[in-house]
Amino acid sequence: MNMPNAAAAGAGIVFDDEFLRKLERLELLARKMFRGLLRGEHATPRRGRGLEFSDFRHYRPGDDFRHIDWNVYSRLDQLFLKLHASEEDLTLHLVVDASASMRFGMPSKFDHARKLAAALACIALHNLDRVGVGAFAASLGASLPPIKARHHMSRLLEFLGDLPCAGESCFGTALREFTARTRNPGLAILISDLLGAEDVEDGIEALLYSGHEVAVIQVLAEEEIDPPLDGALRLVDAESGRELDVTVDRELRRLYRLQLDRRLQRIESFCRRRGVEYLRASTAIAFEDVVLKYLRQGAHLR
Repeated sequence: MNMPNAAAAGAGIVFDDEFLRKLERLELLARKMFRGLLRGEHATPRRGRGLEFSDFRHYRPGDDFRHIDWNVYSRLDQLFLKLHASEEDLTLHLVVDASASMRFGMPSKFDHARKLAAALACIALHNLDRVGVGAFAASLGASLPPIKARHHMSRLLEFLGDLPCAGESCFGTALREFTARTRNPGLAILISDLLGAEDVEDGIEALLYSGHEVAVIQVLAEEEIDPPLDGALRLVDAESGRELDVTVDRELRRLYRLQLDRRLQRIESFCRRRGVEYLRASTAIAFEDVVLKYLRQGAHLR
């Protein structure tokens, strides 16, 4: 795979040759079949002249004689056509949360999310799939229309590297805008911390309602999973700017973790009920490991 190196990778998005070779061995899959604009490597239920046998039907006047199964005719004395599944490309839509809360952590959740998106784009383009990227906060922000050719990967990396990270998050509004702009349903991978906003489910429902196959990668900073805080502090909401004076002790940390666990379980349970693949990733885990080890356990990579 001829992918750009560090010089073309944008703001801190760098892949070495060894990692790119690993990406080549992975194949992006969809659980459903989608109709694309061009033929690719993903079979769809649409009947056509692909290579994979699908079904038989009775011959009708005007059908192509080349698709008649003469073996069936010799046995049944009836004309049947062999149907094949048309093989078409998959459109991968990467939807990245660029709200202010994603700046948190070291490395930041935003950098982690962008690298995950770039890695998934590499895999998809290597397998001749189409890849588009959209960023959102309170509304849908910058977007890159689906591209197909591998030599456009440098453009995609530059787009990801230049994305701003600011503002409050509004999943319902932003993802409805995304579906309105998206012409062809595909595999939509939402990469976000899923924190702050209370309309996460509304946003995911909007993607599902528009016919997308949906996967969610929740990126959390290790510092927010187990905050290293103690004593009297003033906390500032990264998105709204609201301030809160608190005294952090063992009991408050216990209650915080309890509330966080409940929120994470609520989101995971919702995804399970709606048939959405859900994966959680900490910034403490190298993004290469997330892609190469964790994501391949799901339904969309093998």
